[in-house]
Amino acid sequence: MPKIIGESLASHRELTRARLFEALGSLLGEQSFESITLSEIAARAGVGRTAVYNHFADKEVLLLAYMRRVTEQFTRVLAERLEAEPDPLMSLRIYIRSHLQMISRYHVKTSMAVGKQMTRENASHLHDHAGVVGELLIGILDEAMERGLIAQQNTLGAVHLIHATLQGQRLPRDPARRESALALVEMFILRGLGASEDSVRHVTSASLPSGE
Repeated sequence: MPKIIGESLASHRELTRARLFEALGSLLGEQSFESITLSEIAARAGVGRTAVYNHFADKEVLLLAYMRRVTEQFTRVLAERLEAEPDPLMSLRIYIRSHLQMISRYHVKTSMAVGKQMTRENASHLHDHAGVVGELLIGILDEAMERGLIAQQNTLGAVHLIHATLQGQRLPRDPARRESALALVEMFILRGLGASEDSVRHVTSASLPSGE
């Protein structure tokens, strides 16, 4: 009988799933999703391969569950930060930084690129998770346009372009270079949306709440 790693079967199940998510995220930072095997995931998680099948039918199902957890955590924390910020351009800056940090922490960029390697149904679920995050950005852009802070434009088109820009970034480990990279992306997106130079300078020079 497999060793119980929690105080109960319920906690054992949750801890096992957490280990599997952590293992998958770690492996996604090292190689493509297509090349990852369930055996590698199990070994990295420190559980038996049969334990993986007790929770997930295959690695696609595991990835979807992983993405669901990441999306829920990210959306919850980001929504709390945005709620306390009245300036939509500052909210956009918070969104940009949070999104890039999510990509860096959870290797979501790699995950988002696996749609072509998955079944059509599962790939559509990946887009659903991305859509949950995108709804926050839609609200920010709509408010910024209503207040005349950015140019009037197709909101969905702007969301796709912003996400394409963010997905193409890799943050440096060095703190100074990391900050420089974040500032460059912020200015690029704000200018691309039509924010005035004065607004860009004001927003990018302002201090952000702790945690950003």
